[in-house]
Amino acid sequence: MPSSSKLIHPMLEQVPNLIRFVMSGVIGNTFFMFAYNRAYAIFSSQLDASVIFSVVQFFCIILNHFLNVSLVFGYPDNYIASLLSNMPVGLSSLAIGAGTTSWLQKSDFDETLNEWFSMESDDESGDGGSFWTSLAVMAITGVYNYVVLNIVNKPSTGKEEGKKEL
Repeated sequence: MPSSSKLIHPMLEQVPNLIRFVMSGVIGNTFFMFAYNRAYAIFSSQLDASVIFSVVQFFCIILNHFLNVSLVFGYPDNYIASLLSNMPVGLSSLAIGAGTTSWLQKSDFDETLNEWFSMESDDESGDGGSFWTSLAVMAITGVYNYVVLNIVNKPSTGKEEGKKEL
């Protein structure tokens, strides 16, 4: 019997959902870091860093959706509708990440953990760096995305298919 998988490759069905989600996240975050750093190098003299970040992040939401349907959830019947239903998750994750980053930096989170682990910061700017903050924000937004995207992208059941969409 042929596989009904809508993933990029049927072999991915053998990999647990969580592992596929992490793979998708690693690829998406790696692309974001490369794209942001490249865009910043090109446009920093004309645009504020927050504008560059927002534009790159917006396009990465689109890329991350493609990665998620290719590797994790499978291609939807209506790709545009799926993308639009996933867009608020990406935007809210961006807001959660920005707010959490701001709060952690104001509370000297990195300095506290560096002292706790008896580590010195390699950051030459003197602000202590943001290694721990970045890890914490990645973990928080990763868990948020995993939970919410599994709800948003869950396959419809027979009972739900008969309901009228608003």
